[in-house]
Amino acid sequence: MKTDLEEAITKHVLRFLPAKSLIRFKSVSKNWYNWINSPFFTHQQATHFNKTSAFISQAYHRLCPFFIPLHRYSHGVPSSAFLPFLPQMSTIRTTSHGLLCCKSIFKDNTYFITNPTTERWTELPEPTLFHSSVSALSLAFTPSTYNFYSHFQLVCAVPIPSVLAVFFEIYSSRTNSWRLSDSQYFYDGDHDLSFKGDGFFMDGFVYWETSNGIILAFDMTNEEYGEILLPLDLPSPHYGALMEMNGELCYVTVIAKNDDDKDDGDTGDDDDCYYWLGVYGGGGHEMVLKRRIPLHDDNGVRFEGDVRVLSGLSEGAVMILVGNNVILYHVEERKGKFVGIVDSAEIAAIDVEDGAVRFLPYVNSLASVCPVDEMPPEDHEFDKISRKMSRNKIV
Repeated sequence: MKTDLEEAITKHVLRFLPAKSLIRFKSVSKNWYNWINSPFFTHQQATHFNKTSAFISQAYHRLCPFFIPLHRYSHGVPSSAFLPFLPQMSTIRTTSHGLLCCKSIFKDNTYFITNPTTERWTELPEPTLFHSSVSALSLAFTPSTYNFYSHFQLVCAVPIPSVLAVFFEIYSSRTNSWRLSDSQYFYDGDHDLSFKGDGFFMDGFVYWETSNGIILAFDMTNEEYGEILLPLDLPSPHYGALMEMNGELCYVTVIAKNDDDKDDGDTGDDDDCYYWLGVYGGGGHEMVLKRRIPLHDDNGVRFEGDVRVLSGLSEGAVMILVGNNVILYHVEERKGKFVGIVDSAEIAAIDVEDGAVRFLPYVNSLASVCPVDEMPPEDHEFDKISRKMSRNKIV
């Protein structure tokens, strides 16, 4: 009976647990140790555990990132120093389902992809274009049953002010190489375009918020760009985040209610609330206000003073900064929970420059980081074949 129960737990339960818990469970028995270390289980866990476990705060002025776990005892990374195993000192630029993309502080074009839990990493080859500090990245990695080798893509949007254009350079782990896309985004205006932080990856598309009030979208499959307009009536300055909510791309920001605001049918008896969470969603090529959610004081959380959105979770929750306090706010439940404190230096950096501080969601996953020389030889040609098939597709 005990053997049957142990087998049921190892085969059907462990894969739904966070990596930090699994590392502790290796000491249960030799069988558990071997099973948790096996590539098959690693792939299972990365596929089945996809809840946001923590946020990583990375500031340009501070080399060591600040880790904010949502559940301190079950979610985390082994090292308190964080990323000491990388060959060069690096800052975290973007994350995706447990993998981090780090950029060397010594070389602008040196990137590392790593899993901080397993401490495995790989260095990417040097790209063709120069990726300066104004370039914006997005790591495209989706664990799935068929993605056994944890293939990923890294897309970099590179502004070239001299021609008023943004070029897209894409790295593929299948070929271990960079490729310059045929698409270029040409923008109008008297000022240079800049990005507000790095990109948001969702369902094969990357989205960047820009300084000209436009969300720049890039289709990773067909390598085509598009524009989505943000509302003109957003407060200036405003701090928002792109996120997925109910399967839809949304832009979430905090808005202060004016005296002449009227009830839009989603407020009930909340007219006395001063701060609201504005949820903007798809309206074709323009974001429109979908919902206004009152931010009530609850469970010791008081929404007063300086209130701003830091980042979003795909599970329908957002990280909100209230003064120095970081609040995890569940949109549907309308409940907030204190999860950490941000120091004053980071808040000052946010105020001075967009993107100076990043608050990145992290999934406590065992996702593997597989060097290209460990992949099957036939796998390296997959990108070429898929692109050729998409171009020959009859529309």
